[in-house]
Amino acid sequence: MTIAVEVFDSRRNQLGEGPTATGDKNSHVQWCDIYSKAVRSRDLITGKIDEYYADQNIGFQIPRTVGGEILGTADGPVLRDADGTFHTLPTRKDVDGDNQSGVMRWNDAKVSPDGNLFLGSMAYENQTDQGSLYRLNKDGKKLENLFGSVGISNGMDWSVDLSRMFYIDTLSMRVDQFDYQNGQISNRRPLVQITDGMGYPDGMCSDANDNLWVAFWLGSCVRCFDGKTGKLLDEIKLPAQKITSCVFAGEKLDKLVITSAVGNPGEQIDLDQYPQSGYIFIASPGVVGKKTNLFGA
Repeated sequence: MTIAVEVFDSRRNQLGEGPTATGDKNSHVQWCDIYSKAVRSRDLITGKIDEYYADQNIGFQIPRTVGGEILGTADGPVLRDADGTFHTLPTRKDVDGDNQSGVMRWNDAKVSPDGNLFLGSMAYENQTDQGSLYRLNKDGKKLENLFGSVGISNGMDWSVDLSRMFYIDTLSMRVDQFDYQNGQISNRRPLVQITDGMGYPDGMCSDANDNLWVAFWLGSCVRCFDGKTGKLLDEIKLPAQKITSCVFAGEKLDKLVITSAVGNPGEQIDLDQYPQSGYIFIASPGVVGKKTNLFGA
């Protein structure tokens, strides 16, 4: 059965990414537009919209338990208070000796159910393997480089029992899984192998049954895979080509909000063919998801 899709927000994003759903009834939906240096939001119930800007590209945004957000500004990350005040955190330079400003940026991140922030990097010239996956502990004081040789660090999530972590390096054309225990990951192995013609796996989220909802760049869809076997279960077709990520929202967590992009700066985009490129979409896939985890620092 075809899953119907509607436009949730028609503000066009150059590179919409990293949606979250927080607040009363999980109705405060927020995302970043990486290359516009913007964080945008829309309330699922009231329709109220908002946005603010930073002075660098924003690879991710995640609301905090105390209000405000942690932002993956290109040379960050940083904490932003609800009143707009910024606070520094450990950066790639502190960990790696050089943040490679202008060469590398943050791309996607997610807070684990036990409070750690996992955040990935990528090169602006993304055909390389210069990226890494990092972990920032729950109080925001210790940043660690977990592994390198990453092409485009992208979607991640955890199983309901917190025994596994799912992870996408887009250029690997796979969804991988790790064993997970107390913030530590081990035993990386493939779960889903992406084949030619499907597009590139980008951001993702998982539902209450541990099935994975993966956005496909150049794939015009979100696909659902069995979180145990990797089998393709479902597909949501979208009227945009570059689908970037998704999150469950709403009181029952039964709405899937989906971000998309116009493309990277300098790309030639056919907006006649895909006039809704960069819009935010919403669907009811018939499953229940999980709440967005907030960052505690």
